[in-house]
Amino acid sequence: MRLPVLLLAAVLALGFNLGGYPLFDPDEGRNAEVAREMAATNDYVLPHLDGLPYIDKPIVYFASAAAAMEVLGPTATAARLPAYLFTLATLVVVVWFVRRRWGPDAGWLAALALATMPLVLAYARTTIMDSALSFCTTLAILAFWDERPVLAWAAIGLGSITKGPVAILVPLAALIPYAVLTGRPLRRLFPLAGLGIFAVVALPWFLAVSHRIPEFPHYVFVRETFERVTTRSFHRTAPFWYYLPIVPVAAFPWIVPALARGKNWRWAWLARRVNPHAQESVLLACWILGPLLFFTLNQSKLPQYMLPLMPPFALAAARLLTRDATELGGGIGVARTSYASIAATCGVALVLLTVWLPAPISLTPAERAAIPPTALALGIALIVSALMVWYAGRPDHLRPALAVMGYALTVIAMPIVSGRLLAAVGEDRSAATLARVIQNVRPGVEDVEVVGVAAFPTSLPFYLRRTIPVATATGRELTSTFIADYQEQFRTDSASPLRPADYWRARARDCRTPTVFVARADDARLRAQLDPLVPLLAVEGQYAAYGPCAASSAR
Repeated sequence: MRLPVLLLAAVLALGFNLGGYPLFDPDEGRNAEVAREMAATNDYVLPHLDGLPYIDKPIVYFASAAAAMEVLGPTATAARLPAYLFTLATLVVVVWFVRRRWGPDAGWLAALALATMPLVLAYARTTIMDSALSFCTTLAILAFWDERPVLAWAAIGLGSITKGPVAILVPLAALIPYAVLTGRPLRRLFPLAGLGIFAVVALPWFLAVSHRIPEFPHYVFVRETFERVTTRSFHRTAPFWYYLPIVPVAAFPWIVPALARGKNWRWAWLARRVNPHAQESVLLACWILGPLLFFTLNQSKLPQYMLPLMPPFALAAARLLTRDATELGGGIGVARTSYASIAATCGVALVLLTVWLPAPISLTPAERAAIPPTALALGIALIVSALMVWYAGRPDHLRPALAVMGYALTVIAMPIVSGRLLAAVGEDRSAATLARVIQNVRPGVEDVEVVGVAAFPTSLPFYLRRTIPVATATGRELTSTFIADYQEQFRTDSASPLRPADYWRARARDCRTPTVFVARADDARLRAQLDPLVPLLAVEGQYAAYGPCAASSAR
């Protein structure tokens, strides 16, 4: 079996057509624009969104994407590239650790399992911080496991300036229960040298931003951490069982072999203080259950919060499928029937979408047209995968190579067969087409201004390559809690993009420069007020553009 070759195929699939579809709003568009402004201003300390300080998220991902844009230009590929590279770095860490502990086959297989999980695939291709956070928490937990606490705290420090205090909470939520259950002293998790390297990595940026934005410490610890965990003010609440259906899908298909020996939990529990193999099982369980409990109790819930929990599933699957972690093949038949049944059922369900497509959410015509062929391709891949694993796991004639290929097949196929669907979703959830329409109002002329009317398509400044003023009462259209909290303070600056809510009216009536006004397509009240003043230019995705207004053509 050539596991490295199969891993290479998975890595290539992760990066396939990385920039081939528009940035999704709001998250991708906003993060890409922050990185674009960072590259344009060369301010690699304080992030900005539409010219205003943006400290809702720390610096690492923005700086990485900005550096990519310095080389590749402000493109979707450059914006997504750091997520892909952080995912590859996580795979390298997993190979490095598992090979040393369980052997070469287990190392390659663990990385392959991680690379072919749907949640890992999704966020390896998304302009968001969670792949970078997952790299840091994975490195931290594995370094602690390998008795390298200084390296672990360096990774936690990097994670803290990637996504904040959650980078501390995830490793400790896994390692403190593990230490308690196995009788290890907790003080070994907090060596002075480790805490010192954490301070060296995390404090300089924190102090630099605090010097420029005095409100930053209160905002990051109270507003962004304490209130996000304990209150519902961030509108991301969900029932306590929210993650129960997400985790199996996120870790599929490898969650099936990972949990295949769950019936041995009693042995692992009784031997947890004396048996190294039992302690490994306990650590993997704590790595999943500790952070899962924290995120379940957290009032703010999103699917990507589960990304740091994917590596232990990959390690557990590799451990089972390599026969006591020494040789590939021994555990292949253990989960054979379970996986084949689940994969075949899901495959048939996807194939049926070609003849019956329920619509619990509204779909654009392009999305509705793209779903059936994508579902058919993935359904066939799942059915083939089920047959491969079932056939390869026969007790009389095991075929480990075929089984591993079967497990990996579906997720490797996903980015290849989903291009049309991603493009359709991007057209609906991105301002890329809207930007092209605005740029074509007067081709080659850049003096057409744009004003958001209670609307801010987060990717529009990115595609226009400039900031845009927004007529807003609250500033919440920028999707930044910090900007909304301090919007009155920002309005005192004459260069602020935040304008009074009725700013657009005078601009439309007395228009010295051709201007396009952008409102939400579903905002009937504002659109009724815009219509008598300027002509409708286009309705693209979730936004409507009016104009251009001009003194000679305003109605």
